[in-house]
Amino acid sequence: MKLIHIKILFLVFVFFLFGELKCQEYPVHTITNGIVTAQIYLPDQDKGFYRATRFDWSGIIGSLIYQGIDYFGQWYSKHNPRVNDAISGPVEEFNEIGYECIEDEDEFLKIGIGGLRKSNNEQYDRFKLYEIINPGEWIVERTGRKVVFRHLIKDVSGYSYCYTKCVELTVGIPELLITHTLKNTGRKVIKTKVYNHNFLTIGHLFTDSNVVVTFPENIVKSISDNKNRILNIDKNRVGFTRAIFPNESVMVMNINDNPVASSIIVENEKLKAGVEIISDARYSTIHFWASERTCCPEPYINIELSPRQEIDWSFKYVFYVK
Repeated sequence: MKLIHIKILFLVFVFFLFGELKCQEYPVHTITNGIVTAQIYLPDQDKGFYRATRFDWSGIIGSLIYQGIDYFGQWYSKHNPRVNDAISGPVEEFNEIGYECIEDEDEFLKIGIGGLRKSNNEQYDRFKLYEIINPGEWIVERTGRKVVFRHLIKDVSGYSYCYTKCVELTVGIPELLITHTLKNTGRKVIKTKVYNHNFLTIGHLFTDSNVVVTFPENIVKSISDNKNRILNIDKNRVGFTRAIFPNESVMVMNINDNPVASSIIVENEKLKAGVEIISDARYSTIHFWASERTCCPEPYINIELSPRQEIDWSFKYVFYVK
């Protein structure tokens, strides 16, 4: 009799475990150039890996492996698709558009997400989960080395656009290229900022004294938020005096006087592995944020598009192991 009970309990456990695993099956596509392999999550309003309303839904990288080292991945404790920062990879956030000009319950725009409902006439809060009224249309094209995402939005309080992002591994070298095109197809001027959060997790190691970040220009020390003296700033390099503890983080705002579109390098000296990030756009500013398991240089770009205008920009990631 006891054996039967044990078998029943085991079957119940397997059932729930299988169900949990099934819940974690998000739409994903793997790309490779034979040198680098990356998993790219696909936008899906019902089953997508990310369904919150802060970051652009396209181009989310679940992992990117070069010479056995994973450069992007989960940096937080538990995944919930509806949590604003439960996301991985070099993801981007656009500032909200039209929020201050609409009434309560009307739509405002977040590029890469869609039309969201304003509620309670509160000040916009990027950490809040908003109701998506108009998700637009996602068109996704997949091949062995790249994924092209196209997001079409029509008339969110007069704003319309065609936004295209291509995530591609370059032939023959350890390089990832992310290109963007945003075209204003509506009747209102699109004015916003976009920044790349760059949730780097090199080797999934802790953020500690082995991690060094090199910026294009000297860092203005006086405006750094160096909590508990964790940061070690030397001209254009940022290091760490010790490991960042759980639930602890550091933030440096506007770290450059006049940021240029030059390379940013993030390296883990213990692994002798790093990545150089290069953009063809001029940055409006650069912030820097780090926590226990991720290191994030955040370059910002200003965007202002009249109707029928478009803008292109790109980021290139060159991975290396010394």
